[in-house]
Amino acid sequence: MEHRLEGVVDQRATYKKGMIFLKKVIGSIRGAFRFSSTGLTSGQKWRLALPGPVLSVGGVLIHNVFIKYYTDMIGLSPKYIGWVYIIYNIWNAINDPMIGVWIDKMRHRPKRGKYVYIMRVTVPVMIISSFLMMLSSPTWDQWLIFLLYTVELFIYDTAATAYSVAYQSYTLIAAPTKEERIDVNVIQNYISQALSFLITMIPTLLLVGDGKREVIIPVFSAVILVETIFFTLALRGLRDDAKMYETLNNQHIQSKAVLSESWQIIRSRPFLTYVLYSIITVGPISFYFTPYLYYMDDVLKTGGFVATVVDASTHVIALIFLPVMGNIIKKYGTKISIYWGTITAVLGYGGIFFANNIWTAAASYILIVFTVNYIKTAVSPMGALIIDENERITGVRKTGLFNGLFSLFTVAFSSVQTVIFINVIGVYGYDGLAATQSESAVFGIRLATGLVPLMAVIIGLIPIAFYPFDKKKEEEISAFSNYARRGGAA
Repeated sequence: MEHRLEGVVDQRATYKKGMIFLKKVIGSIRGAFRFSSTGLTSGQKWRLALPGPVLSVGGVLIHNVFIKYYTDMIGLSPKYIGWVYIIYNIWNAINDPMIGVWIDKMRHRPKRGKYVYIMRVTVPVMIISSFLMMLSSPTWDQWLIFLLYTVELFIYDTAATAYSVAYQSYTLIAAPTKEERIDVNVIQNYISQALSFLITMIPTLLLVGDGKREVIIPVFSAVILVETIFFTLALRGLRDDAKMYETLNNQHIQSKAVLSESWQIIRSRPFLTYVLYSIITVGPISFYFTPYLYYMDDVLKTGGFVATVVDASTHVIALIFLPVMGNIIKKYGTKISIYWGTITAVLGYGGIFFANNIWTAAASYILIVFTVNYIKTAVSPMGALIIDENERITGVRKTGLFNGLFSLFTVAFSSVQTVIFINVIGVYGYDGLAATQSESAVFGIRLATGLVPLMAVIIGLIPIAFYPFDKKKEEEISAFSNYARRGGAA
């Protein structure tokens, strides 16, 4: 009898231990999917996140969808597309720092505001220029299509740069801590992916397989109209009062001193490592939707419906884990988190290169989308931390100048992967007007879609190894920023 009672007691003890362990596991899982509880509320984070993803919609349309539209529907040669983006990069190298310094010098005006005002006045310019881009006709000469496309892209990019720098500057003062910025970035990813899917679902259906220009133009017009509505809603009622700027000691740099100040920033180790990693890895892996269109259309020869289903399902699966990504990065810091991301990159990009059926391609594409979102989330607080650390050392906030210099390199080189992709498939014989691509062209698409971005991920580990901020340092900078914005200027 005593042995039986002892057995029952042991079973109950084991059961209690098991339940305690299970509750801990469930609590850990729930915690992994939650945002930080301090600082901004969840509602405020969502409100702050809205204006950024809306800008990404135009970026997807301009820098991804329109490329295949121009090669396949308009008939513009890939070499002309390459030249368009070479000119685009040169212009970015000129205008981004200038716009950043101009925004730094601009003062808040009671009736107009500052950052939100800039975003509002640049929206119409982006909308009109993107609408004009789709009106090019295949009956025009190649040089005329090239010229108009270049000018329209030039106008769009200038407005988009001003909007982007203003929004980045606004976000850094509205969300001063690293944890808040990661949470805002996770929300931005959710919204960006949702909007991008809605925007790209239509061109995926229309551009993969047999597309008709007379159908695409009115549909694209509707997409641009929806984009306009989202811009209006995202910027409506956004706070831009003078109180937001009270803790900022902005530096109004004289024109003659801009080059000297810029050189001091550019030569610093945090700036160099961040920018190099952005150029080598973040930019190239972010360019994955356009290769996907070519891959599904010409390698696997799927229809638009299948391509859309695979794109939607893989994104949903990957995006479920966005909060987990954010919490991993908060726990381990930027450097260690990026190292872990290499594993899914190797599996995803390697798999897409060798895939010979839709199931292998879909599984690989899930890992690619996961890798892109994970690495972009890990990198999201780096630029802000560099700006905060400079403010802590110098006592002066130079957000516009920093963001302009970031853009000088990151945005200016963001289309490098576009140029590489379009030239690789061109060298291997891609013909946009051909019914079926040659074996050489198919191999070129596989190479440009799989191995080229994988090399970018691996090479990018070199500058990340020299990034000077570990987790402890990131927390110190974040604490300073929080005190400066919410506890009075340090």
